[in-house]
This record gives sequence, C-alpha cells and structure tokens, in this order.
Amino acid sequence: MTRPGVDPARVVIEALRLDRWSPKEVERRADRALVLGVGGFILFGGEAERVGRLVERIRDDAARPLWIGADLERGAGQQIRGLIELPPPAALAALPRPGPAVVAAGRVTAREALSVGINWVIAPVLDLDAEPDNPIIATRSFGADPRRVGELGVRWIDACQAAGAAACAKHFPGHGRTTEDSHIGLPSIDAPAGLLEEDFAPFAAAADRVASVMVAHVAYPALGGRRAATVEPNIVTGLLRGRLGFEGVVTTDAMIMAGAGRDDASAAVEAVAAGCDLICYPGDADATVAALARAADEPLFAARLEEAAARSARGCPPSAPASRPEFEPVAFARDTITGDADLLRGWTPRVPTRVVGVSDDPDVGPPAGRAGALGTIVADDLRAGGWRVTDRSGAEQCIVVLAATPRGWKGRGAPAADVVERTRALARSAPRGLVVLLGHRRWLDLLGVPGICAWSTETVMERAAAEWLRLAVRAQVGTRPGGVDR
Repeated sequence: MTRPGVDPARVVIEALRLDRWSPKEVERRADRALVLGVGGFILFGGEAERVGRLVERIRDDAARPLWIGADLERGAGQQIRGLIELPPPAALAALPRPGPAVVAAGRVTAREALSVGINWVIAPVLDLDAEPDNPIIATRSFGADPRRVGELGVRWIDACQAAGAAACAKHFPGHGRTTEDSHIGLPSIDAPAGLLEEDFAPFAAAADRVASVMVAHVAYPALGGRRAATVEPNIVTGLLRGRLGFEGVVTTDAMIMAGAGRDDASAAVEAVAAGCDLICYPGDADATVAALARAADEPLFAARLEEAAARSARGCPPSAPASRPEFEPVAFARDTITGDADLLRGWTPRVPTRVVGVSDDPDVGPPAGRAGALGTIVADDLRAGGWRVTDRSGAEQCIVVLAATPRGWKGRGAPAADVVERTRALARSAPRGLVVLLGHRRWLDLLGVPGICAWSTETVMERAAAEWLRLAVRAQVGTRPGGVDR
C-alpha cells in the first residue's frame, strides 16, 4: 500500500494536443488529469487566445502550482499560433556576432510564453550538431563546437529565465551523434567515453543555472549501460547529479516515444528510480500513476518519489503573466538568411517567376500553423512586393522552396534522393533558378544548384526569405533604367 504523503501523480506531466484533438477532447483530458492530480501539462499547438484561456482555467481549477510547458526552441510561435516565431539555433549561431541575437531569442521566447501562461520553456537544445546523418538534431543545435554550444546555450538560458520562465536544457547527455530518431527506436551511441565528454560539456556549462534538464531516450554503452539514459542511475544520478552537480529538476523526454520502451508505465518507475523528477507525456497517465503508486510500496522507491515531488514543487516557476514584447520577427529572421546576393544577378521582378514548393516530409504532415501549401508564403510576399509570380511551368525565373528540416518520426537527416533530384530538376527548368532551403545549410552542397539557406519551415523564415530576395534584386536593379525603384 502506498505510504501516506507520497503522491505519484505530482511527478507526471500530461500532454494536451490542441494540434490534434477537438476542443471538447482537450477539455476532457485536462479535467481528467486535474482529478488525477498531475504536476503539470505539456502543450502542443493551438491559437494564442485559446491557449491563454485554457491555461487560466486549468490553473484556477488546480489551485496549486503547475508546470505548463511547451517545446519552444524556435520561439513561442513554434507551437502557439499568433505568437512570435524565431529562427532555429543553428541560424542564430551562424551570425557573425550571435550573442545579442541569442539573448534576444531567449528573452522574447519567455515573454511570449508567459503571455499565455506557459511558465516552462522546454528549450534550448544543447546537443552537438556532430553527425550529418542525425535525423532529429541538425538545425536545432547551436553547432558542433562544445564550448560554443555551451556559451550560446547559457546566454539563451539566462535571458529566458531572467524574463521569468524556467528553461530546460536537452537532451542529456547528448543526442547529437545518433543516426536514429528516438521517436522511432532506441538509438545507441557507441562512441568512447572520452568523445562523449564533448557531448555533455554544454550541459556542464549550464548545470549551475538552468532550471531543468531533459534526459535522452538514448543508450550510451561507454557510460555504463545499454538501456536508455532515462532509466540509467549512473547517468542521471551519477553523472548529471553527481559529477556535474546539477540540483534542479530532471525530466524525461516524452514517454510515448519508442526510445522509452514498449511499457512506458514501467519505464516511468525505472526513470524515477534512476533520478528523474518528472515523467513527461506518458502514453497513459492513469496507468503511469498506478505503476508509480505500486512501486511506492517499497520504502526506498517511496523516498525517491517523495524527493522527486518535493524538487518539482520547489522548482515550479510562478505563473506571473508577461506583456508581449515589441519585436520585428521578419527583420530579425532576415538577418540569419545565408546566401550570396550575386546569385540574383540578372533577376528582375518584372519577369514571370514561378514559385514551387518541394517537401521532404511526405509522411509527417505540415508544420503547426502553416497556412496553405509550401511555397505560397514566399509567392504571396513576392507578389505583394510587385513581382510577376506565376504558377505555370516554363517561366524564365523559378524559385524552389525546399523543406528539409528535422522532424520527430521522420527518420532521416539528409533529403531523400528523389526529393533532391526533383529539386534540382525544377531549379534547372528555368534560365534562372534558385532554391530557398528551409533546412540545414549543408544540404545546399548536396543539391548542387544555386540557393540560399532559410533554415526552417516556420512562416517567419519563408517571409524573411522573400524579403531577402526582394532586397537582393532591388539592390542590383534599383538604380538601372527600368528598375523597380527608380
């Protein structure tokens, strides 16, 4: 029988999928989770106004502190429509002076999140971009240099937390060397322990200041086990708590991911025993709470569960609302576009220009918040700027908007071979062709055709790319007879 004082539900973070579920289903699940007594919620999708109302209602009904989190690596608009989207970390890191932009991103993300009641920003990613074939990290990382990733990550964390939201460094001890997505299976990094020191160096840099750390569903044999780090005491307690001295809240990654194992309720028990304080997004919250309650019959586990719940309660940030900041996201994003303006030599807005989208995500679905087909944002913005945009093939100018970003469950890093060939063919179908890559800039070399890098599929990046194209062409034709800006 569970000992008095042990409340297993307090360590469980339930999911609310506003991006998939009907409003009625969201409300039903929220009510069920509150009755269960969960420690908080992780939100996916939804309009800002609706999210704000939902969170306010949940907090009022709970009448106790709650973790209200969301994955916001690319700004609060990554999840919540109507809030500000930002470039991914790789884009910020590529700037000549990335520090001020990273600080601005952390601060704006926190204030936007708090404006709708989200007090737990599940970011930044501190994994290294160490493996080109990695299907899930890539542009989510600040880069491959451990010291630089640590420095930029700490600046982001400090800015976020100074604005009032808790940050979460992920995915400890490092997901950057995997060639498998932990949504799909259990990756194993067979690198020697000395090399893995580089992977967790950014986490060591952040350990004395970040509010929470997320552990990866990845195995690290060189660190003493072939199971997911989530359930390995030598990694969570020994390495993170002991060697790095982290005293904040440790959370699992989503327990619905295949890397957590088939029985995520049993894995939740092992994760708590290993040193995790929060169980994030279980497949069945009721079953998980029941499994934790049964395990608490054992005194040592009950003590560990009490410790986890107490740490969670101490670390849970206040829900103080924040006003939305004044910020120009398109101008901010435009500065991160990587490209050579000479690629636009000979281009003119007056020539019929075809804009076509190509996606490397055929089985994943569109990003949250996308309005219309891929490429329509670039096309509409160019048209609004006076360009002659056409849907017909045979146009003299062709812009191919290629989406090739890391996505959960996608399972590959580089764009598929048929996607590469289609992109090349389209770019070469016109006398003047260009690719706008929404993905890591290393894929431009793979394509072998002229292009610029706009880093990710957020609407703001497409709008920034369109503005970059307009300005690049304007700079070349604006002072010529017949130019657009005489």
